[in-house]
Amino acid sequence: MMKEMEKQLFETWKKDRAYDSFLEDGLFDEQEWKKQAVKILYVLKEANWENGNTDLCEYLLSEKSSTYWKTWNNIVRWTQALRGGGPYQYEVTKRDKTNCLRTIAALNIKKVGGDGRADDKEISQFGKRDAAFINRQIELYQPDIIICCGRGKGKNADILHDFVLPNKSAWQLPIGKYNYFLGTLSTGKTIPVVSFRHPQIWGGHDALKKYYNEMLFIADSFRKSKLLP
Repeated sequence: MMKEMEKQLFETWKKDRAYDSFLEDGLFDEQEWKKQAVKILYVLKEANWENGNTDLCEYLLSEKSSTYWKTWNNIVRWTQALRGGGPYQYEVTKRDKTNCLRTIAALNIKKVGGDGRADDKEISQFGKRDAAFINRQIELYQPDIIICCGRGKGKNADILHDFVLPNKSAWQLPIGKYNYFLGTLSTGKTIPVVSFRHPQIWGGHDALKKYYNEMLFIADSFRKSKLLP
């Protein structure tokens, strides 16, 4: 049902905006999503894709390319941190990645493909222009937390705060070094929206483990304040 509604939203979105190409994203597996005690939505800027229309969820699950390993391996680790913790995973297998992706949702601000380096000004323009559609996509999933991937100027969290979510708090005191605000969905559900790092980050396991531990701290802080199940 959610996947059908998602498909209809994307069709309307593409037609209304007159996009020549459109990259579908969102839920990887509706049934697995519904089973999760903590429903996590990751928001990214755009996909590195120049080949027209595609379903990014199907593409990533198919493992046709190895170029996404770093991004999605870190998503696996952060998902683990948000849902229960445990030791840092030095090795993330294809099975680990596939199993994790089926439990989450991923949303790109810009639904038209780009290259390896996003133009922050362009992403902001897409976010502002498509704000109503992005909000409808978020409302469809009713997540428990949104992790905005990418910091610095023009970050995704600013786009959600300034243009997309109509009901939100002011920016809260940071958790560690990470800013967040609270968004209230149309159902009355209030969720934290966190400005975190982009998963395509440089560094060896010492650096990646540090970011994993920072996500653990965020999850623990939200649970203590009853903002996360």
